[in-house]
Amino acid sequence: MGIYLAEQTTIFLQAILLGFAYGILYDAFRITRIAVPTARWVVFAQDVLFFFICALGAFFFLMRTMDGQVRFFVLLGVILGMVIYFYSLSILIMGISAAIIRVVKVVLRSIYKWVLLPIWRIIYSFVVFIMRPVRFLGARFEKTVQRCKYGLKVRRNVLYNQLSSKLAAMSAPKQKNARASKKGKSKPDGKKRGKKNITKKA
Repeated sequence: MGIYLAEQTTIFLQAILLGFAYGILYDAFRITRIAVPTARWVVFAQDVLFFFICALGAFFFLMRTMDGQVRFFVLLGVILGMVIYFYSLSILIMGISAAIIRVVKVVLRSIYKWVLLPIWRIIYSFVVFIMRPVRFLGARFEKTVQRCKYGLKVRRNVLYNQLSSKLAAMSAPKQKNARASKKGKSKPDGKKRGKKNITKKA
């Protein structure tokens, strides 16, 4: 009977340590929330993950110690360990963690303000200074391209006009010759018709 009570006492103390471990795990989630602003759905996901880990740890603990049998004193030990942790070490750990996070944030802000921001401004001004002639040359190049396009269009029109005038000049004599030939052919016919009419009258 004494041995059995000793085993239960050992298991109860182990359950208290398990509750301590659960408290440390939950404080880890809390520290991340303090360090980094998190959305509500992220907090909900962290809580779900925490309860899943707790259930899984309790299951393996009961399988190892009590052959899978659920005992009230084991659950009481886990809850008692978490309560003791949250009212003792958790206050100290969270206070130290909050102070460390504040210091780290102040250091990072000072580094950003006095080191990174000036470097970024220097780089930005240097890039702007370099891009000014590049933009100027790009604008000039664009203007020259537009002028070349306009010149090509005008020359094309002039060339078309020249070709059309040459073709018109070449086709004009042919048209005159065709008209003259038509007139020449039409005059003899008139004379023949006149002669026929004269003969008929006579």
